[in-house]
Amino acid sequence: GHSEASIASPEATDAFIIVSGIISILFAIFQFKLVSRISLTGAPGGGHSETLVSGVNIDTSKLIGIYEAIREGADSFLKAEYTMCAYFIVAFGTVVLLLVSYTGGEFHIEEGGLTCVSFVAGGLTSMLSGWIGMKVAVFSNARTTVMAAGSNPWTDAFNTAFRAGSVMGFALVGLSMLVLFILAHFFTLYFDKWDVAGSGEALKLTECLAGYGLGGSAIALFGRVGGGIYTKAADVGADLAGKVVENIPEDDPRNPATIADNVGDNV
Repeated sequence: GHSEASIASPEATDAFIIVSGIISILFAIFQFKLVSRISLTGAPGGGHSETLVSGVNIDTSKLIGIYEAIREGADSFLKAEYTMCAYFIVAFGTVVLLLVSYTGGEFHIEEGGLTCVSFVAGGLTSMLSGWIGMKVAVFSNARTTVMAAGSNPWTDAFNTAFRAGSVMGFALVGLSMLVLFILAHFFTLYFDKWDVAGSGEALKLTECLAGYGLGGSAIALFGRVGGGIYTKAADVGADLAGKVVENIPEDDPRNPATIADNVGDNV
């Protein structure tokens, strides 16, 4: 045999993955902290007489009322959607377990079980990332509105919205990389000859890890398609009830369906 030179040692590679994931999550927290500096008068974390960031001092009582209603609606939506997602993970996870286990005319329950574990882990990672994204989106909306009423509205409002969007992006990347790293190392306890040439265990290990992407993609599909249908139904319903039936302007807070429409926008 001959030795092949590697770019980095296994220890250095592990350290690079772990540090990269942690930096990604810490940067997401940092971006959230920047957004959370913008306080709403009377909102949780802010005083009733406290002025807003950048010298913006406007009456936010109506803004806070609408913000609380949207936040309550968003929580209700997430609870309903993720209840269905949990049922899906259990049902489809069972299908993955059975189908992957049955290979070559016989059952290999260990490989099916590991694939099922990675599928569930991927689904839960996607659900956690979606929850973070939804909560941060609702949290930042009112604060973006406050910045849009300030002295430098274009820059401040854009930066607030952009930072809020980056929270989920970096949290998702960091979480998924760390969870996948942990799964890979966990699976090597079963595939203990994965680094032996010709054993074929490295291929089986990566095939089991493929369930992680399937789980994450499946839940993301629920978020996109289910959320898309919800927001369109809420949008059209709000417009029909408000503009057509009651003859009031679009996105008028007097129209309760507008709250559902705004919840859908966050989805």
